[in-house]
Amino acid sequence: MSNLLKTELYKLFHSWYFWGIGIFNLLLSSILLLDSKERSSNLIMASLYNIPLLYFLSIVFIALFIGSDFSGRTLNTYITAGHKRSSIFRVKLIVSQIGCIIILVFPLFVHGIISQFYIGEKLFWNDSTYTMVLLTLFAMITLCALPMFFAFIFRDMGKTLTVSMVFFVMIFLLNSESAQIISRIIPMGQLRLISLQKVYSTNFCLFVDFLWNFILYFIAGSAFLHTDLK
Repeated sequence: MSNLLKTELYKLFHSWYFWGIGIFNLLLSSILLLDSKERSSNLIMASLYNIPLLYFLSIVFIALFIGSDFSGRTLNTYITAGHKRSSIFRVKLIVSQIGCIIILVFPLFVHGIISQFYIGEKLFWNDSTYTMVLLTLFAMITLCALPMFFAFIFRDMGKTLTVSMVFFVMIFLLNSESAQIISRIIPMGQLRLISLQKVYSTNFCLFVDFLWNFILYFIAGSAFLHTDLK
């Protein structure tokens, strides 16, 4: 499994679309700051506010990274080489999450540096800050889980991209009358609440995220383990 992990990490960090999507995400996020800065208390929160709007870029990355392995029969090669399907699934899950999280966090990191050293905004590290970081991380992991689920279910780049984009439209529900309720149970909404510092319950958000991840990965893993690869 360690060799498989090294191979996938090498493929990730030498992928042109990984770096391209990451840089494009930073550029779009920076442009959107012109609007979101007025809604948030500081630059980092404003950058966090924009993540749901840029979720489609993470969807594109997952569709390419996992979908290309199905279409190019890379996963078949791994199985032929003697790797267990369970190990392949875990490695793809880990590396895909790493790539997705880096893409999502990259603007936050850059804007955080600008906020601290150029604008002079101060971020005080206390218990509430650590809680916010934990909630943000879990919401991002859950955000990345949905396109990964579709990638293993459909095993097709186009279908993964199309169906995931349909769920991306859910962001418009955050502007509906029932926005507060919806925001608590979907990761895009949770990120919005965190950026506006209106989190209803930390334990509830973490429980919902855990439930989403468990259900999605359990179904996706079961499908991959018991389905013939064509």
